[in-house]
Amino acid sequence: MVWAVPAAVLVAGGFALGIYLYVLSQVTIGTGEAAVGRRNVEAFGWPLRLTGRVNVLLIGIDVTLDNRRQVLNFARADTLILISFDPDGERITALSIPRDTRAEIPRHGVTKINASYAYGGPRLTVKTVERLLGVRVDYYIKLGPESFARLVDAVGGIEIDVEKDMRYTDTWAGFTVDLKKGRQRLDGNQVAGYIRFRHDALGDIGRVNRQHQVIMALVRQLRQPSTLLAGPRLLGAFARNAQTDLTRAELMTLGVFAVRARGAPLRAETLPGNFAPLYWEPDTIRMRAVVADFFYGLAEEDLKTLQVEVQNASGVPGLGHQAAARIRALGFKMVTVRAAEGPAEVTTIIDRADRPRTARALASALGGFAVRQEPPAPGGGITVLLARDAVAKIQGP
Repeated sequence: MVWAVPAAVLVAGGFALGIYLYVLSQVTIGTGEAAVGRRNVEAFGWPLRLTGRVNVLLIGIDVTLDNRRQVLNFARADTLILISFDPDGERITALSIPRDTRAEIPRHGVTKINASYAYGGPRLTVKTVERLLGVRVDYYIKLGPESFARLVDAVGGIEIDVEKDMRYTDTWAGFTVDLKKGRQRLDGNQVAGYIRFRHDALGDIGRVNRQHQVIMALVRQLRQPSTLLAGPRLLGAFARNAQTDLTRAELMTLGVFAVRARGAPLRAETLPGNFAPLYWEPDTIRMRAVVADFFYGLAEEDLKTLQVEVQNASGVPGLGHQAAARIRALGFKMVTVRAAEGPAEVTTIIDRADRPRTARALASALGGFAVRQEPPAPGGGITVLLARDAVAKIQGP
């Protein structure tokens, strides 16, 4: 999971992207499959203004060696981090998904989630993460085995408080970890070893926790004025070592947003779960709570107490119950369904509870619909009025 930390380069290192416009125009960003994610272009305004939530999946791939230590044309998703840029809440959140997470991979059954990249590259990896979390993935960034060290070196290293002595040599893969306990400045290869180390009781989960520590350290480093001087080196390293379906303008917009939101700390967590034979088994209840918070901005109190009524005005039998199931999956406890009094032309989320952020989050979770505010009423809640335009978004393709 060495290559997870460049998420912070996107999160805070976009600071340099927005400033070095000329350098950006001279560099070719590595592009991958077109429109692997959902391409939420409506979220990008001008000039360089983020107007809606954007979710970016960071994919770090591993290297597979044969019995002669030759590199095979076969890779797994060794690191998966879903990063959410939320202009409504002015925050950035990141959820790490351990590589041994038990997940259903479309057309390949239930197995470890890191196999999704081997089976179908970025496209299938994105679909697998969407199915696991119930979250739209808009874009992806893929980083190779050497990407991380090069990006850290581009900013002159970072300061880490190493929690214990770490010594390990992997003669097969050809790397050594040799770190002393205590706060110190580490270069790219040292930080890569710090994250790669997993020879303790927590194994892969310990590595994920160290990812989070390194992300925080990178954010602090990249927000220092002195890091401006590293902008061209950082950008060049990113262009040489990353593959993404984000455009230059979109990258700059995310970078500018990260700078504007720097007053709020980056929040990072690991997918809730438990150790099981061969797998990291997701804890569905705790996972839903984290997803609702990190990717929809839904408060736990609203999920418990807010009344949501689904009215089916689409003329399609069962659509109301399908929408209600999706709403309950977000964690809402008080959801009812009834037929509308008459047909509706467009699907609308009606807020009578004075919960505008929750209403917008609910509209986004259902596929992106208009929100209408009405005067608060005693016992008022949120009404989801379904029209025929909701069929494709609720039922799927």
